[in-house]
Amino acid sequence: MEFNIVRELNGKFDPIVLIKSDEKPDDALSPKAGRGGCIMAFIAQTIAKRKTTAFGRENITCGGIATGMGWGDGFDSPEAMEFQATFLSLGKDSAKDKDKYLKKLENRPKNVYEMFKHGERIYCDFDTALAHIKNRPVYDDKQYVIFKAIENLKEDEIPDSVVFTLNTMELSAILQLNGSFRTENANVVTPQASACQAIGSFTFQQDEKDIPDPVLSPLDFAARRHMKHFIPNDYLCLSMPWRLFLKLEELSKNSVFQTDFWSEFGNEK
Repeated sequence: MEFNIVRELNGKFDPIVLIKSDEKPDDALSPKAGRGGCIMAFIAQTIAKRKTTAFGRENITCGGIATGMGWGDGFDSPEAMEFQATFLSLGKDSAKDKDKYLKKLENRPKNVYEMFKHGERIYCDFDTALAHIKNRPVYDDKQYVIFKAIENLKEDEIPDSVVFTLNTMELSAILQLNGSFRTENANVVTPQASACQAIGSFTFQQDEKDIPDPVLSPLDFAARRHMKHFIPNDYLCLSMPWRLFLKLEELSKNSVFQTDFWSEFGNEK
């Protein structure tokens, strides 16, 4: 499918769409069942190489992925939740029992061991991390989440959301467009969460609002480490529910994109 907003942006990376489904496309790139790792490395290939990727419940290897893709909270016990809160804060220094925490890391590869030992440090301490984890938006529906290039969207497909990948000027234009129809200042949500949760569950949450806000990510450097081979460091993602995208698509036909400003600061067609 073709969209005016995509043509006007003419960016390095066209948007991709997220589709919840109970069926997995045969041609989708996916991790092997039970395999660990960050799914953002796969999603980055959808963004940069336009490959369709898909993830199912068999790919749940941490509570973060489960929550992000809308498959429950991902924890089978309070201890599992506490382990993640320890990792997302200061690692060993946040652990209630440091020896027990390090014991769980013994059989992990050296780089993973060091990462978990020192923590991802998204949160300043264990209690803050645990509070955020407990307050995450949690959904539990469908078996798969599919990411595909927007130009490959079929006429009968209705995505759940859209993910833009934007440089500074492109981001400025989309944010201006997003604020152009609102009577109050526009908000942008920047979740203190992993990238998969930002483009997933936190964006799903926006679809529950009368007027949804876009979600800016990734803030976590762990995700960026997995994306940097495909996406330059000076790009950000902006995700939004499908209905907000359609609103901006209509607005884009008579907007900043048709001004000399965009001719000066934007991308040449």
